Parts: sequence; C-alpha cells; structure tokens
Amino acid sequence: MSNLLLVLLWLSPDKISREVVGKVASMGTAYTADAVNQVVKALYETYTHVDTVVVFGPDLNGAGELIVEALKGMCNDALRIPCEYVKNLNAVVVDLRWRGEAELRAALEAFYKPREAPARPRREVPMAMPSRRLPYPAPHVIYDADLEALRAKAVDYILTYGLETEDVLYNVLVLQRGPGGAYTAEPCDLAEGWPCGLDKADVLLATPAYVKKSDLEKISVNPSIFLRTAYDPHGNFVLADRLYHYDRRGVLLRALELTEANLRREAQKLLPDHAFYLGKEYAAKRLLKEKYVQDSWEGNT
Repeated sequence: MSNLLLVLLWLSPDKISREVVGKVASMGTAYTADAVNQVVKALYETYTHVDTVVVFGPDLNGAGELIVEALKGMCNDALRIPCEYVKNLNAVVVDLRWRGEAELRAALEAFYKPREAPARPRREVPMAMPSRRLPYPAPHVIYDADLEALRAKAVDYILTYGLETEDVLYNVLVLQRGPGGAYTAEPCDLAEGWPCGLDKADVLLATPAYVKKSDLEKISVNPSIFLRTAYDPHGNFVLADRLYHYDRRGVLLRALELTEANLRREAQKLLPDHAFYLGKEYAAKRLLKEKYVQDSWEGNT
C-alpha cells in the first residue's frame, strides 16, 4: 500500500496526472485551513500506514501554511482536534507549496515506499464544533426600530466579532433605532446600561458597546429576532424590467438597469438583511424568469 497522502491546495484533482494519482493512497483538495482536521482524522482512522504527507499547490489564502504547521506538530488556530494527535502523528511533511509538477513527481519518487505496517496506532479522533470569535476593530452599523431587538443584535455581533480585554468583550458600534438625526455618543453596557440614551435619540455611537464577561451567562440571543422585517431607512427596491428605488412614501427615486453589477452596488449600501433580501430576489428572478413575482415566488415554485 502506498505510504503517501497528497493534499492539494486550490487545485482540482482532475489536474493531476494519472501517474501521480497512482502513487498515492489518497488525494484531496483543501481550500481552508480547517481541512487539516480531516486530514489528521483520516491518518488515524483510515490511513494508518501512511507515513508521508505531501502538500502541493498555490497557497492563495495562507491556509497551506497552517496545514503544514499543524501536520509538523504545531498546535495552531486551525485545529479542532486535541493537540496530542498532531504531536504524535509520526509523519513526514513534504512542503511543495507554489512548486511545479516536476518537483511533485520527483518528491513522490523519492518518498514512495509502500508499506503494510502502521505508522501510528489506529485511534478515533474527536473533533470539536467550532465556536470562536473573529475580532474586528472597525465600527459597524446595526439598525432596528425595536430597542430590545437592537440590543440583541448588538450582543450577537460582539459575541461574533468582539475584541477582548480581561473583563469585557467590546466593539465600536453605531446603533440606530430610527431615521431621525438626533444622536448621542457614549460607552454602552449592553447588559446593565441599556438603552444607553437610545430612548431619547435615534442613533448611538457606542464607544464602545460592551458586555462584561461576568454577564455573558445572563444574556441570550433569540434567533427569531432575525426573522423580523426591519424597515431599511434607505428605502425599498422593486425588481421588474429595471431596478426601481422608492422612498418609504412610495416616491420613485431612481430607475437603474437591472444588472448584477448594479445589484451589488446597491446592496453594499443597505442594511445586511435588506441586502440579503435583494440578492435572494434577484437570484429568483434570474432563475424563474417570467414566473417570478417579487415577495411571492417562494410559495409558488
């Protein structure tokens, strides 16, 4: 049995020659660093005889670097499995990122040593469900006319993208509850200080909005709030022969050519749920053609 496993970065397996395929026990494509968890799991549970992993292809997003590090025994951010599994992997890692197929062939020729004996004992590999934040330092706008829904959306954002100190999770947020011009600016404790002046203002520049770690167990976010329709102060769009833009009173503001470029341009100016709605409706219109009826197509397809 072949002792080689080939991990392709951003390459389709059909781009690899039959000669190469014939020398490896298995081959797959990795587009994300998370793929290393499946690779290690396969090495312990299925390919215990594999003692060499070749990583080949263009590392377009840096995922390959994390994959190579982990396979060499480093416990890094990509891992969702216990570190002991990579530290005891007992496999040679051949790093051929950004190399050509000639170098791949040469490496396979040099490391190809079929074996039956296991390189590691067979073990089931537990994998944790992902639950991490991606800290994002720039301001973000959140809108909802309902104060409690607005708070819940702010908390949910911080739990996903919040920065961290010893005591709190926080972000700088622009919290908007109405289209008026009255605004206030102050730090906002979302658990104990809410509504932080938004009972009298339309917009709060929360510098920052934060949740104390000691309050995290007291706060929950009901997913149903994201099913509510929150009116977008940017107006409404109608998809017909053109993309028609109306204000909230029905005054027609613009009539744009109905193209993907225009949809993308307008969507980037809208609140997230409205942008998602616009993209969904445009996709439905393209698929259903003359059968499409805005806001009504889902029950008729």
